[in-house]
Amino acid sequence: MKRLFYFAFLTFIYSCSPKIGSTIFSKQPPLSDKDFVLVLQQQDNFNNDGVEVGTIKSGDNGLSTNCTYYEVLDKLKQLARQNGANVIKITEHKSPDRWSSCERLTAKIYKVSDFRKHEKEIEWTGNRKLTWEDFKGTPKSISNSNAAAQTYCGFGFQTNYVTILTKTKIFVTTTFTCNLSWVRQDQKNRADLLEHEQGHFDLCEVYARQLRKKLQEKKLTVFNLNTDADIIFKDVYALYLERQELYEKETNYGLNRQKQIEWTKTISSEINELNSFTK
Repeated sequence: MKRLFYFAFLTFIYSCSPKIGSTIFSKQPPLSDKDFVLVLQQQDNFNNDGVEVGTIKSGDNGLSTNCTYYEVLDKLKQLARQNGANVIKITEHKSPDRWSSCERLTAKIYKVSDFRKHEKEIEWTGNRKLTWEDFKGTPKSISNSNAAAQTYCGFGFQTNYVTILTKTKIFVTTTFTCNLSWVRQDQKNRADLLEHEQGHFDLCEVYARQLRKKLQEKKLTVFNLNTDADIIFKDVYALYLERQELYEKETNYGLNRQKQIEWTKTISSEINELNSFTK
């Protein structure tokens, strides 16, 4: 990989938001605000097949309030897009501590031609459907020998650093794990099977929104956060597992076409009914 060095510049933005800085040495044409930016964690392997654009980081300017992990990440994504990068590879992550209530991230940013081949996880969005290329795992040869495909997805939540003086913020995410999801090679021509697997992912989003709804309705504070949030999550997750099993049973793993059509419509309707709880 040839690294091209240009004049580096350093910028900082000060406000009640975290301090955001960048060192850019290979600026690319800017991306639109809607363009996807892939985020890779410290432990994720990444072989750069594009252009290394520079380094970005977030810190605490002493007055920061909106500096949870997801809030910081949104600002870093904006900065990456401004410099034409579509991959953020986190190299350092400092969690809140006695010295700072902020998540502090340092990352390298890149512009690659195909970010999808570097994806480890896919976060659910309404404008992106799964493709067989997203199923990067190896089919099981012994267990599940009759299975045609497997979707590995889940949902969870994180909160900000909560104190007596801060308001609780809840962040719920739905993710599809690429390397644990797989499809048999001879089944990749089946659009009905892909629809069935998408249904699993969409059901995951339904219960993520239900979780978000229940957590938002509960007045969570530093005094009840750990206990009440955990109880709510376990209750919703139990219902989610039951529903996934019912989905498999009634559709016969997608082989019952009429039932699959009915379930696809039902899941879509439930997602729409919970549109007020997308974030």
